[in-house]
Amino acid sequence: MTESKLKRIRQHLENLVGERNPFTQPQHLEKTAQYIFDQFSAMGLEVTRETVNFEGTRSHNILAQTPSDGSAKNLFVLAAHYDSVPDSPGADDNASAVTALLEIAHDLCQGPLLKSLIFAAFTLEEYGFIGAKHFIDHDPERKNRLAGMISLEMVGFKTTAPDSQSYPPYVDPRQYPDTGDFIAVVGNEPSANLAQSLAQGMLRSVPALKVETLVVPGQGENFSEVRLSDHSPFWDAGIPAVMVTDTAFFRNPNYHQPSDKLETLDLEFIRDNAQAVAGFLKQFLYQTG
Repeated sequence: MTESKLKRIRQHLENLVGERNPFTQPQHLEKTAQYIFDQFSAMGLEVTRETVNFEGTRSHNILAQTPSDGSAKNLFVLAAHYDSVPDSPGADDNASAVTALLEIAHDLCQGPLLKSLIFAAFTLEEYGFIGAKHFIDHDPERKNRLAGMISLEMVGFKTTAPDSQSYPPYVDPRQYPDTGDFIAVVGNEPSANLAQSLAQGMLRSVPALKVETLVVPGQGENFSEVRLSDHSPFWDAGIPAVMVTDTAFFRNPNYHQPSDKLETLDLEFIRDNAQAVAGFLKQFLYQTG
């Protein structure tokens, strides 16, 4: 089973890695959207495209929803953006997280869930979370049903090199590891319970995984580095949301570079992160209303 998971993860990455940008590589951005759409469809999920217009470009949020009997009042979102910056293959940022999103969907579509879950592949995160903002603002009825969100943001780079992990100035490095071999769960004060529950659930699901948690005050408005993903529009809308991340440029020297390639990723780390989040969601979506 482990080997089949790793093989599937590699196949996803081989299809996803490559510049995916609305201005410089719009065809590959659209090809990636279609790949994600097809993968969700093959799992038997209900899949929709949400058109997002931006500065003369058109791309799509790809949304897949778990089957529901219609009684669930709330929606929970698991998201990863699939676009990349120009001149970068975007392996860790953010093909690693899209791969994890697909793996989690593969695990959760196999059994019934009591609550509605939306798997969201957002476009245009790199231009100010445009796809996520559109998702929140496009459908007021859906917005009112949003109970929480997890943003998967770079989950594939791991290193055991000493002193390989740095932190923003407002984080006390003495409280966290100096080696970049963990996954971080980041929330703001309104999302603190979700962040703690997620971290604990991930550890229960994959005990060998190292998980660190950071909760910033308020809406995180004074902590720009922890707002650099699609969870931040949810924070601004008052919706509990957390980011799961390998900490990006605080660890990965390939961030936004041409060197952000598949061979720099740790496939077992992606597998473990996906399995950990899936394990949390299985329990969470049975217990929460």
